[in-house]
Amino acid sequence: MHRTIQVEPLTSETFQAYGKVIDLPDYAPPKTGEGWDCWNYIAMMDVSVPIGMGLVVTRSRGVDVHSMERHVSREELLIAFDREIIQPVAACLDLQDPEEQPDPETVRCFRIKPRQGIILHRGVWHSPAYPAGDEATYLFAIEKKPDAFGDEMMNPWVPFRNGVVISMRP
Repeated sequence: MHRTIQVEPLTSETFQAYGKVIDLPDYAPPKTGEGWDCWNYIAMMDVSVPIGMGLVVTRSRGVDVHSMERHVSREELLIAFDREIIQPVAACLDLQDPEEQPDPETVRCFRIKPRQGIILHRGVWHSPAYPAGDEATYLFAIEKKPDAFGDEMMNPWVPFRNGVVISMRP
């Protein structure tokens, strides 16, 4: 069974259930200097141990999403570097359920512009981001600690309930 999802622009309002949006503020920077502007503390992550960072080069592939992962003990930061990316997400229904599968009825797909980012709430299901074009690079950051259900396994990907496949429509 397939379910098709329309890709939508990322805004604080549309993404609120899944996490926080990081964007260039629309107000004057509180700190400035010769040749630089600084908006500090535009978003916060709730962390208790060091944060590990990684880069992903995502390349054009089919628009079907078959599975997702989640981190029930950690938030995750994701920032688009050079080109737009599309991030599929699904709601976490029960942080305490190690057998939970992503619910295809809660899937949304967000277009994240370069220099824009998100912080996923704990437990939010997500797949690797897709490039909006041929290729894109994004940074992710997450606490370097084990997750409650061991998502550091070799294969943390969980299929959707009832074998549903999500297709994205840009």
